[in-house]
Amino acid sequence: MGKKISLGTAITLILIAVTMTFALTMVLSLNNFNEMVSSITERENMFAKFTEIDNYVRYNHGETIDESVLMDSVAKGYLSGISDPYAKYMNPAEYEAFVSASGKTVSGIGITVSMDSSGYMVVDNVYETSTASSAGIVPGDVIVKVDDINVTSESFPQAEALLTGDAGTKVTLTIRRDSEDSEMEITRRVLVPTTVYTRTFDSYHYIRVNDFSEGTPDQFSKAVEKAISAGAPALIIDVRSVSTGLISAAAEMVDKFAPSGDILEVEYSNGKSEILYTSNSHETNIPVVILVNEICSGASELFAGSLRDFGIAHIVGAKTTGYGSLQETYKLDDGSAIQLTVGRYYLANSKFAWEGVGITPDHIVEYNFKDLDFSDLSLLDAAFDTQLSKAIEVASSSVSSEIPESGETSEETSSEG
Repeated sequence: MGKKISLGTAITLILIAVTMTFALTMVLSLNNFNEMVSSITERENMFAKFTEIDNYVRYNHGETIDESVLMDSVAKGYLSGISDPYAKYMNPAEYEAFVSASGKTVSGIGITVSMDSSGYMVVDNVYETSTASSAGIVPGDVIVKVDDINVTSESFPQAEALLTGDAGTKVTLTIRRDSEDSEMEITRRVLVPTTVYTRTFDSYHYIRVNDFSEGTPDQFSKAVEKAISAGAPALIIDVRSVSTGLISAAAEMVDKFAPSGDILEVEYSNGKSEILYTSNSHETNIPVVILVNEICSGASELFAGSLRDFGIAHIVGAKTTGYGSLQETYKLDDGSAIQLTVGRYYLANSKFAWEGVGITPDHIVEYNFKDLDFSDLSLLDAAFDTQLSKAIEVASSSVSSEIPESGETSEETSSEG
């Protein structure tokens, strides 16, 4: 049988509990209040100092002050002092240009051109999926007329501008090939730039990725499937000097090879974490060697690091830049904007954060990145490109080799380039 307590004792216990709760609440509230007061005091001191400077300037500076320029400079100075290397201020015009570039699509027939000595237009490159490619235009073709404009050195800019335009509209070209002219009508459409190129070194298939854009994963997937169908024993994937691109595109390309699992995690500034990208179970089983260098940044680092994280790829080259953080853009009331770092990326398997650290290759091979030229893959020569030479060597033995754990370096090779 439980022991009874008197009403007075019960009331006393309740009062003690209420008192302790009140005391604890007061302590926590006082701490929060002190932190808030400290923060308010610091901000008041900051504004007071700015006001003091402003007063001295306005009373003693003899020139007229452009208030807009002054405020832009203050905003830039503020963001430069918060220990965020990626923090950025954009005035209204800069922010408008930023938004325009972010969502910009270009439509045209899908060629790049240059002027020859006679003033004619020479085709330098043709996008693989473009209407120009479908029409049979190839590099080296000469365009002598665009619509009703005869191409000369004087009319070249006007004629070149007609190669782009609203999707669905048409342009008529007169093409000269082997001294014969032919006329063709080509429809402009939204362009998907070619970012993936291929070639072979002996039996090893080499895939060059120039950028991680929206169209890259599809192009990359087709290149991988083509190599596998051709019986490639291993793939060499070159992302050297790629410092731009979408993290989402890189994650989708990792998914091409990886088994089911998490790919990328972000830890936000408030301490919360979130898995951003995962892979399905449709993995591609083929040995992979990835080429990186000191210019690689962001998406290319995720791609290389994550494939090694899954035990799929060896990495050859030089240590990468170390850009692995998430930025958010906030528009201000006057149309300007600021960009702040709000989180840090982690390779989901190993919980490795490459921000400020970079990805260290399994085989370190130094090579002067200024000597790299990917405009014509036929010019790549393993006899001179020591990183490529090492990648071919690793690929030749990768079928039976074991992929090192993330961050480990199995071999170091130094070569002047």
